[in-house]
Amino acid sequence: MRSDMFKVIVERPRLKRGDWLGGGRESGFRQFLNSEERPAKVGMRAGHVNRKWLNENLAPLRRFLISCVGRPWDKVRSELVAQIDQRSTVQQHIMEHVDDYVLTQVIAKPRSEVQPGKRGVVFLYRAPYWRAGTLERVEQSHSPLFVDPRTGILRETQSQQHRKASKRADRLAEIAEQAKTIRVMDSAHQLRRFNDVWYEVTTAPMPGHPLREWRKRRMTTGEIAKLERAWCVLEKRWMSRWDADSYVVSKRQLNGKEVAKRVGRSL
Repeated sequence: MRSDMFKVIVERPRLKRGDWLGGGRESGFRQFLNSEERPAKVGMRAGHVNRKWLNENLAPLRRFLISCVGRPWDKVRSELVAQIDQRSTVQQHIMEHVDDYVLTQVIAKPRSEVQPGKRGVVFLYRAPYWRAGTLERVEQSHSPLFVDPRTGILRETQSQQHRKASKRADRLAEIAEQAKTIRVMDSAHQLRRFNDVWYEVTTAPMPGHPLREWRKRRMTTGEIAKLERAWCVLEKRWMSRWDADSYVVSKRQLNGKEVAKRVGRSL
């Protein structure tokens, strides 16, 4: 471990206005933002809830810990403690981030207790209190490393690979569920099932700029009401970018033979 690790981690420029942590539109750092109670003039101090925040560069710490996979955790921790002044609050704060990357309170159980008929060992850890504090497998955590309770060796949790596989499975399940109600013919034509009736519909892009999910989560009721709207002939209601990125401009109900030919064959 390099002797100036604490400097590399802690010494970093402050965030600029507009950055996602301390940015000008982050509600956690600004008050009176989009509020009717906002006074005519707001001072620099009064306009912020929190004006100071930490901005550590934790990438070197993460790389060092990952490079120590296969080594005894006690020796790795000793190297960290040797280079950090315990009397310094700033340097001591680094050790708090170690717990974010390494799971130390891990239990090893026979796999047969979790998956009957399977051999091997399953490593479990205590989930945070906001997730009910239950025992979960280490690959379900967000920490890249854990300490093997049998040997004390630092090992990888494979959590990133697990999340990718989980997202892939969720995406495939979503596509399979969507196929029950929507069949895409081309960019403007679809087969849709609405109220248990199949229609051939023509779609068009919703007016206005596309909205990302993070933007939707921050929008207020007043901002949603100001979005451009279009009439969806299928659902018979006004819709905006908040509801969907496209809407139905025309529809034609399919008869039984068309449903059997165009929909039933791929069910």
